Amino acid sequence: MLEIAVHDLDQARAALEAAGEAGLPIRLRSAQNAAGYAGVGYLKALCDEVAHELVIDCGDDAGLVMAALREGCRRLAFSGSEEVAQKLADMAGQLGAELRHERAPPDVLVLSPEADARAAVLAWLRSGRSAEP
Repeated sequence: MLEIAVHDLDQARAALEAAGEAGLPIRLRSAQNAAGYAGVGYLKALCDEVAHELVIDCGDDAGLVMAALREGCRRLAFSGSEEVAQKLADMAGQLGAELRHERAPPDVLVLSPEADARAAVLAWLRSGRSAEP
């Protein structure tokens, strides 16, 4: 599934609108390490406001993963060690959440804060990216 990293509510809405217009499913995610600088609460509120799950990127900070789980976030990304990732994945699974261990940044469209999000997403989807799994 195609992933798009968003920074705010307007970008999330625009990305979902563009994907709907293109007829393609997308997965929204926060920017890399966003839980550390934007805060888990902000990212959870963003998910709730657009009524679409968001992959919360916690970087290599296990404490942020646990904070996100306490907030009710259900899709998380972690880039720390394999050993810690396994423990966090077990905790996430017990809560019905999913933890993705990402040792390298995933292939995503990262919208810049000043981007026209809708236009950028449509251009990306129409460029053939939609053919990827």
